[in-house]
Amino acid sequence: MNNNKTALITGATSGIGYEVARNLAQLNYSIIILGRSPDKLDSLSKILKDIRPEVKIDTKICDLSSLKDISDTCEEMKTSGKSIDLMILNAGIWNFQFIESGDKIEETLHVNLIAPLLMYSRLKNLIPKNGESKVIFTSSGLHQGVIEFKDIEFRSQFSGFKSYRQSKLGVIMMARWLSNQEENAGIAFYSVHPGMVNTNLGRRAGWFSRIIFKLFGKSKEKGAETHMYLIKKKNAELKSGAYYANCKVERTTEYSYNMPEAEKLWNVITEFMNKVP
Repeated sequence: MNNNKTALITGATSGIGYEVARNLAQLNYSIIILGRSPDKLDSLSKILKDIRPEVKIDTKICDLSSLKDISDTCEEMKTSGKSIDLMILNAGIWNFQFIESGDKIEETLHVNLIAPLLMYSRLKNLIPKNGESKVIFTSSGLHQGVIEFKDIEFRSQFSGFKSYRQSKLGVIMMARWLSNQEENAGIAFYSVHPGMVNTNLGRRAGWFSRIIFKLFGKSKEKGAETHMYLIKKKNAELKSGAYYANCKVERTTEYSYNMPEAEKLWNVITEFMNKVP
């Protein structure tokens, strides 16, 4: 299959992202992979080359819990001038105690919500507005509740669950809000719920939680199916701004459709993004 398109993916060295990257290699995308570990990036590159020797792989060492790392990596990519036709913002964490990033931001909020939006914002001029480009955010079925604007980092009383579910609610709202912005016409935005997947997302959880992920989580191959459905389908056959699960649009909580709240969230996240050193 000939393919002159380029995909950028985060969180590809394990779990769902790993399976998506393997599929992208089979589809002969040129692939830009961001990750923290040089060894894991090199290992993944070799695996993808085994799948399709002619596939073009570009690895970038980038810590998504560092605003400067994200900014510097994006600036490097911008100098290449290469278009990004597909952006898969998949990396995520779930902390069970309060941890600050190096930028003094609660880490779950930083990695799951601020990082993908900063990356999109810095690279959006590389995304062709041709009606075929896609930005895909990995979300979760755990997106209940509201955005806690009075304490968005849960500093007064931290809850790993509340922080995680808020970050994934935010992802859904941002996909809808970005899709509604006139300046983004020609780019489609989607959020995806892969289901409970047996990945290392809960590696910082207690032993009981890890067992639940192990026993009841679907395989990462199954978890990647909705991502691949969105990647393979034409945007004209999909609904931009929608939340997809099990390869179809699913309705989310009433609050997640509140676009004034989404705009408020965008403005708050922009304040964090402006803290780049």
